[in-house]
Amino acid sequence: MAYKFEKLPQLIDSRGKLAKKGSYSKRKTSLSNCIRAWHHSLTLKHLGGSDAASFANFHVNTNGWPGIGYHLVIEPKNIIQTAKGPRARIVYANDVSLLTYNVGNSNDFAVGVCVAGDYRYDVLDDATKASINELHAALVADKIGKADKSHHEFPGYSWKECCVFDYNKAFKFLDHTPVEKELPDVYIVQQGDTLWGIANNDDRVTVEDLIRWNNIKDPSKLQIGQKLSMKGPQSTKPEQPKNDKQPAPVTPKVLWVGVIKVDTLNARKGAGTNNPVVTQYKKGREVTVYEELKNGWLYIGNGQYVSNVGGKYVDKKKDTVNSLAGRRVESIVAKVNYYNGPRWTNASGYFTKGQGWTIVDLIQTEGSPQYKVKNSKGDIYYITARKDLVTVK
Repeated sequence: MAYKFEKLPQLIDSRGKLAKKGSYSKRKTSLSNCIRAWHHSLTLKHLGGSDAASFANFHVNTNGWPGIGYHLVIEPKNIIQTAKGPRARIVYANDVSLLTYNVGNSNDFAVGVCVAGDYRYDVLDDATKASINELHAALVADKIGKADKSHHEFPGYSWKECCVFDYNKAFKFLDHTPVEKELPDVYIVQQGDTLWGIANNDDRVTVEDLIRWNNIKDPSKLQIGQKLSMKGPQSTKPEQPKNDKQPAPVTPKVLWVGVIKVDTLNARKGAGTNNPVVTQYKKGREVTVYEELKNGWLYIGNGQYVSNVGGKYVDKKKDTVNSLAGRRVESIVAKVNYYNGPRWTNASGYFTKGQGWTIVDLIQTEGSPQYKVKNSKGDIYYITARKDLVTVK
């Protein structure tokens, strides 16, 4: 049957035209009893990878899904002129009757709608708001879904920063439930989950953290129902590092630290230009390289890849101990742990934003970079060298 939403002038039908590897099954829940599940892509809306085709490539080639996870995608960067004015393009990506991967164990009763963009930073423009409201009105008229929820309002995702819209302003039809800022101690893997999807653009946890904390040897073999520690081992009091040898957790090893030498460089979700752009880095930005791929791309951690084909985009940094020793490292976020030995568990305390100590050395601990620092009394401690958590003055 033909639906009203299919007749929207800004909609294009891309079913069967996007990347796929296999097929999704039919859902068991009737469309009238489904929930309309709203997402944003966490890719800045103006970037090249913020569109349905790029999302499909990533979901298929990186996540290993049968096809794109959403049923409908709104693309703010692609404007369609209609009789009512400019509208953001809507892509009909999967038939609404299919059970696709977008909200884990709730997939069977969810109709996934993704608004391309990262609305922690982007602003919803009028053309996008109009498409959101017109699509919603049509879906309601078609009796597709009985209610609306954000991704983070589905079971198991209350901590997830998707979406972060103020729904009272942007989505007039939704009562906004704020994202719970506290990470859960344990996350239970749901249908379609990947480590990158769980950690995606959350400053509190990275892919490498999840691998290390959970001793994951093959990230591609997550099991539905598997329990993942989201905060790492905890301790009620500081402990001195033990001398007895224990097996080191599995974690990617740092190959080298580089500096971006072009004006802007896209970081993508996979090693190739067919993957969505996560963010853009500016000239002079430091990146930590964990892997050099045969196609010239670099893995820089937390599920992000940048091109360095022919060595054109990233130079190896030639920092020596002397260039860092004596400089001050400070926290740039609310809380950064420090340790009285070279380790990642049993924190001795933490810095708040703006606090820091003097660098003695840059070392590697369990494969990840760590600053050896000293306080005003000369006591030695260790702190992460992650650029999104600390800065060197």
